[in-house]
Amino acid sequence: MNILKLYKTKKTVFTIADLRKILDTSNEGTIRNYLSRAKEKWLLENVYYGIWKIVDRDVDVFEFACKLNKNSYISFETVLKKHGIIFQYSGQTVFMASDKSLEKTALGFTFKSIKLKNSILLNPLWVEYIWNYAIASQERAICDRLYISSDYYFDNLENVDFVKLREISTIYNKRVIQEVSNLIEKYAR
Repeated sequence: MNILKLYKTKKTVFTIADLRKILDTSNEGTIRNYLSRAKEKWLLENVYYGIWKIVDRDVDVFEFACKLNKNSYISFETVLKKHGIIFQYSGQTVFMASDKSLEKTALGFTFKSIKLKNSILLNPLWVEYIWNYAIASQERAICDRLYISSDYYFDNLENVDFVKLREISTIYNKRVIQEVSNLIEKYAR
């Protein structure tokens, strides 16, 4: 059993598709046997249906979130809180922009996917692709939130790049473009 191949990837969670690539096999029996032996030897642990982790490695919650829903990136309150744009968010929910709305609970967190239309979701403008997941810039998260919730209140826009914010707003609808213009007019003084 070659667990070193998994360690070298620096991933914290794996799907069957990941294991196919890492182990360079499409044989389902080989994958099942690998998982079974790794579990018996306490090397791998199933943390959610179809998602595995190395036992002595902590799970990156954002990576796990994006494994729960492949077509997604971290956004909304998760990013807004991370950048100090909102203050009233507990952090026990990880919000994602996605191609479908769903809510799942695992690892002590709630993972909430909020559906965006594909023309927005698939536009890579100011979505950063980290090694194991994708995350919105603070400006992209503001626009995502405004798209879903009009007249949303933001506590602190001090460190927001208003040029970037205006640029990102153009991939959304007219209402978001107008709300972003109003925010910029209000806070850029």
